[in-house]
Amino acid sequence: MKSEISMSFLDRIAATLAPAASDEARAQARRDVQALASSERWLAPIVDQHKQIESLVLEAINANTPDARISGMRELAAVLTAHSMAEEAVIYPDISEYDSKTHAAMAYEEHAMTKVQLAKLEKIEPMSEEWQEKLRHIESALQQHMYQEENSWLPALAADLPDAEKDRIGARYTEEYGRYRSGAERSPPSAQSTSHAGAIGMDKTGLPENAHPTQAMPHDGRPGAPDGVNTQAQFNATDGSDAGAPYPNPHTGKSDAEREDMGNTVMGHGGQSTIGYHGSGRLGDRKLKPEGNPNSGSSGD
Repeated sequence: MKSEISMSFLDRIAATLAPAASDEARAQARRDVQALASSERWLAPIVDQHKQIESLVLEAINANTPDARISGMRELAAVLTAHSMAEEAVIYPDISEYDSKTHAAMAYEEHAMTKVQLAKLEKIEPMSEEWQEKLRHIESALQQHMYQEENSWLPALAADLPDAEKDRIGARYTEEYGRYRSGAERSPPSAQSTSHAGAIGMDKTGLPENAHPTQAMPHDGRPGAPDGVNTQAQFNATDGSDAGAPYPNPHTGKSDAEREDMGNTVMGHGGQSTIGYHGSGRLGDRKLKPEGNPNSGSSGD
């Protein structure tokens, strides 16, 4: 009785608001939405994840040991959580705004009930008949939910969304999925998510192509970048890792742009600097032997 009550919402959705689709109808909807995704790039990861979810359900159902079933169930739950959270944060608000508030409300509710049933699945003996029955019930609900998205909700959204909004949700969806699917995908920095996806090239790490690990310098066009690469050549410095940059000496009376010899006028011991910590340009008054560290503030003679 409890199982029937807990699944009644999904059953009601399938029976009244959206009659269950046949295998042929679902297959045709999948072909159509995949064709649409070739021109609507924001759709591609959603459809790919639908296919992955279907495969994970089958793997769990067909597993023949307790450990394999538990492992399969948890992998399914991890992918479903990341997928559903990304849709709820990025896609469903636009469905509500541009297509149908009713569809959006149904989508949120279906996600919630599926998560409840997956949590209950963890409490059932994995080799029992009850376990397989519940997972197949979850599979049926997922199939119907994905059919509704692929056959109706997502194509309608594609038809109504402005191009700029498509670019935005494409970047944001990837970001949100990566946030919850740790290690599965690298998401782009949130600061980039408001830019058009096509305007920013991403490298294989998920960072902008023109980003590189250098300390933030006053005039290098990369404010806020992390430390990591010698940049003294930009400021006429000949040794040290950063010439004490990026903080200019406030006592010279000149701006960075006015200064011809930035390497000798920056201030602050920002790492291995050409400025001695005390003494006359050395590490105290002590000299290092020739084999000493050339990147210290000391003399090597």
